[in-house]
Amino acid sequence: MASVCRRSFALVCATLAATLLAVAPRAEAVTWVVAGSGGDFTSIQQALDAAAAGDTILVREKATPYFEKVAFPRSGSAGAGPIALEAWPGEHPIVDGTGVAGDSMVLVEDRSWVRIAGLELRNNLGLNDGSGIRVVGAGSHVEIRDNVIHDMRGRSAMAITVYGTRAQPISDLVIAGNVVRDCDPAPSEAITLNGNVDGFEVSGNLVRDVNNIGIVFIGGESDIQPDAAKVARNGVCRDNRVERARSSYGGGFAGGIYVDGARDLVIERNFVTESDLGLEVGAENPGIVATGVVVRDNVLYANDKAGLVFGGFAASVGRVRSCEFRNNTVVGNDTLGAGFGELWIQWAEDNVVRNNVFVATAQALMIESDVGNGGNALDHNVWFAPGGAAAARFVWNGTEHVGFGAYRSATGQDPHSLFDDPLLVAPAGGDFHLRPTSPAINAGDPATAPDPGEVDLDGAPRVSGPRIDAGADEVTCGDGLVNPGEECDDGDAVDGDGCDSNCTATRCGNGIVTAGEACDDGNLAGGDCCDAACALEPPGSTCDDGDPCTRSDACSAGACAGSVEPEPVCRAAARSSLVLRNRAPDVLDSLAWRWTRGAETALPEFGNPLASGPGLTLCLYDGTGSRWSVALRTRLPAGGTCSGKPCWKAQGSAALRYADRAATPEGVTSAVLRAGADEKAGIAIIGKGADLRPPALPLASAPAVAIQLRSADGDCWGATFAAPPDRNDTGQYKASWP
Repeated sequence: MASVCRRSFALVCATLAATLLAVAPRAEAVTWVVAGSGGDFTSIQQALDAAAAGDTILVREKATPYFEKVAFPRSGSAGAGPIALEAWPGEHPIVDGTGVAGDSMVLVEDRSWVRIAGLELRNNLGLNDGSGIRVVGAGSHVEIRDNVIHDMRGRSAMAITVYGTRAQPISDLVIAGNVVRDCDPAPSEAITLNGNVDGFEVSGNLVRDVNNIGIVFIGGESDIQPDAAKVARNGVCRDNRVERARSSYGGGFAGGIYVDGARDLVIERNFVTESDLGLEVGAENPGIVATGVVVRDNVLYANDKAGLVFGGFAASVGRVRSCEFRNNTVVGNDTLGAGFGELWIQWAEDNVVRNNVFVATAQALMIESDVGNGGNALDHNVWFAPGGAAAARFVWNGTEHVGFGAYRSATGQDPHSLFDDPLLVAPAGGDFHLRPTSPAINAGDPATAPDPGEVDLDGAPRVSGPRIDAGADEVTCGDGLVNPGEECDDGDAVDGDGCDSNCTATRCGNGIVTAGEACDDGNLAGGDCCDAACALEPPGSTCDDGDPCTRSDACSAGACAGSVEPEPVCRAAARSSLVLRNRAPDVLDSLAWRWTRGAETALPEFGNPLASGPGLTLCLYDGTGSRWSVALRTRLPAGGTCSGKPCWKAQGSAALRYADRAATPEGVTSAVLRAGADEKAGIAIIGKGADLRPPALPLASAPAVAIQLRSADGDCWGATFAAPPDRNDTGQYKASWP
């Protein structure tokens, strides 16, 4: 093939070669590049038509969008891996549906082992049932990650739609890290899982400004799945944020997150605000029961008509049964005064509502429940309304009870619950933590046993102390009880009284400076500017400030500080390039650094990242006159597992490769460290996402920007980019050398 291919026929030859490879087994996967010029293809669909199992399609950013709508013609496989359609690392390709025929911008029908990541999909216009990404039929191992989907316009103009229409399910589905905004899904939903969908994760997505439900899990719609038993099930919905999901029809009753007839789900740590309803579990179709749904550790704040809702909406439709609603913080909802309050119970039986915090608005309406509320048990909750317990209103099966005592006496509900201000830190400012003196601390049901891996809104252990706290936050030190991990707890934040504010006994080495101590750094070691007697070590003493991006560390007034500047002796390369982006939302942030034809490097000089240890650190310096600042520091941790596999792998005897699709802990997704003789060594590091945390742009770049990779042993590889760079504005810094 190579002997007959010439430059003018490169695209034809690439297409022919791809076709041959797609129908014949390959020894290795292929990476295809889609670009305006210089790639393998100029359209995404051409690349999809060529790709086989295990192949990756990288779409490059270009001056104009890709005006097309595409479909996956084949599946990946468990052995070879998925067919991956992804943005080129550090770039932001846009796919635009303006003027392009078709209902969905990306169609995955009866396919498995597919990945779609990092694309911006926009302007799917004039729709009557269409999607940004639509998965339909049956299949498994479909991933939809880190895409931005907006301006889906018309009727039922959805962002991400999953329809399990076959007898076999759609399973092992992941929808994570996507941004969905400014869409017209009504009367459908922005992110939809409907029908035979068995086993899924919907996590870390942002949905905002849509004209109906934000995220939904559905069962019982016979036009999607005729088998009523095959509903969306066995999934988790966590860490999503929904803002302003408001229905454009029917008086406006869109849930930010909605379960409609699905079962066996965990809905946790989500935040919903300014929507018609915060979070609802219901069942719209007759004979369908939503069951086995656990709604926990969510924050529902300032929604228009109600905070937490469960039950079928009428006697003639489905029911909600045997679900659990616990440890949610539900504050200041029904902002329109529509009469549904913080908790709205409809046709539902045998559900449990416990360990929640409910705070009403000035109308003091805590519960609204007409007929259909039977066998539901409420207890160990914390209720509060500004007017006090006597003014609080509870409507139970159509009868209003004014006063917390009157409600409990008449209904038998909430026998162990409290009516008291939960002392949230600053709910109006978005801080829903409990203050150290909150009555919600240890107010939960003592029989509550959190599930393995369950954590609170901060990711902290769900129980700290003798009982679980009420609400989504778990408080530890300062509650007056000696919780696990505490030496003591005297219920105050006073130091030097025998039990200090970090719940350790007063003494040298506990990290709290008390009488007779000049310093206390939390240990009894020397060489860290505070010695074993809690006295200051002499100024200028050698120390380690723990920051790989500083040098010449020395003690000064008890603190260890290094000089913020690039290492002057650092291996250089004949060529280097750097691209840094800081965009909104933060999931679009990115970094790409390449160091090629580098100075001689032996593989052991990179350390041993295959095993646990300190790893490596990437330091970005911005020069301002004669001074430097660290604009970015990000770690490449050693050891560990990423997506169930080792993060680091050896590539032959001369290179190491790092891969972490989740971009944790600090945004690096991939790295290649290649040893070699002089002008043979190389480094490539790619990062992206909210954990990267790039600096505000433009950089000062006066006189230069420097980037260095540092090992724990002091080895250094770097490049310096003198001003002016190729580009330096509010969205991007780009430079190359020479």
